[in-house]
Amino acid sequence: MSNPLRSYAAGFTAFSSNARNFLLLTGLMSFAQSVFSLVFNLYILELGYDRDFLGVIGSIPNLTVAALAIPLAVFCAALSARKALLASLGLNFAAMAGLASFTGRGPLMFFSALSGASAALLAITALPLMARSSSERERQHLFSFQFAVSMTAAFAGNLVSGWLTSFWASGFYGGGEGAQAYRATMLAACALLLAAVPPALRIRERREGAPGGAAFASLPPGLALLVLAPQLIIAFGAGMIMPFLNIFFKSGFALPISSLGFFMALMPLAMAAGGLIGPWLVGRLGRVRAMIAFQSLSIPFLATMGFSGLLLPTVLATFARTMLMNASWPVYSVFMLGHFPASQHQAASALYTAGWNLASAAAARLSGRLQMDFGFTLPFLITITCYSAATLLLSRKFLKEDSKKPVAATAIKEEAE
Repeated sequence: MSNPLRSYAAGFTAFSSNARNFLLLTGLMSFAQSVFSLVFNLYILELGYDRDFLGVIGSIPNLTVAALAIPLAVFCAALSARKALLASLGLNFAAMAGLASFTGRGPLMFFSALSGASAALLAITALPLMARSSSERERQHLFSFQFAVSMTAAFAGNLVSGWLTSFWASGFYGGGEGAQAYRATMLAACALLLAAVPPALRIRERREGAPGGAAFASLPPGLALLVLAPQLIIAFGAGMIMPFLNIFFKSGFALPISSLGFFMALMPLAMAAGGLIGPWLVGRLGRVRAMIAFQSLSIPFLATMGFSGLLLPTVLATFARTMLMNASWPVYSVFMLGHFPASQHQAASALYTAGWNLASAAAARLSGRLQMDFGFTLPFLITITCYSAATLLLSRKFLKEDSKKPVAATAIKEEAE
């Protein structure tokens, strides 16, 4: 791994100031959100709600992102990246504070929708900003490094969340891991989110290219559907399991919150490792072959994770699946944008964001219902089927791209900042 590490070190020194500030921003956001999200599902159940409502509340942010991504891309096309990121941070802070402070069904649903609005604004800003802030040579490293930074921060956030909750519980609530201890951790996460404001303020860049409506009008619908389809199938499969991973471990193995925090912290660490090995494998196999390899190898680990029934094999399989499956995400992001000119990046990113979150929300809603009747057995089977179908589709429709042109030829052609 020495060559990949040297390659990352050389790439990092070449990143623009906007790219570095965005790396810091997303790392700090990921840390705060992981502190919050580790205990959020447990908090909702502790309030007395059932898993069906947990499925509802888990699907609302995704549905909101799906509903708002395209309108925001059209009407906020001229908004500077800095303003868009600050607006996203403000909405995210309000949503997290509201979810921690209110317990009624209506307020919880409202603030979940607000968190979705924040995520939509961030999503339509992030990929085009990184593409504009990097040269063709740097792009894959920047996308993968940003993913790895976010996941490493999430690893730290999960650990801190478990420790914080144990501290509140033992120090203030008689040792009980109840709603009050979870709420204290969620409010601490709100304070931590404010650290992301300074790097957002240092980003000085405006969006360029076609207005939002024109970009969507010129986007080839057939090509867009074909490019997005494999990832949207994966989104549905992921939505069946991933939003409920803490519930899966907590209910299946009766873990205390500190142990749950440790095991959940391994997941973003696995994602970070996957993100870092992505460019290395792309350079040897090509983008499409790398994505196929990552996705197909993850399927046996997914089956082990769902059906072994033993803690250690489940943890190891979850780590391996998470590393492999998420290694393909930054590779796919560059692959997707490479099929469209720079003027259409925002539109393509918005369509991808809307489609991913709609599929994930539908799956999360369905999974909450299925868990009440079948536990996690049927959701895992659906996820395995989706991952297999997406890998097959990618192989049949795009494998020839790796033999037709080198990896560099699929990169976006606009100049770096």
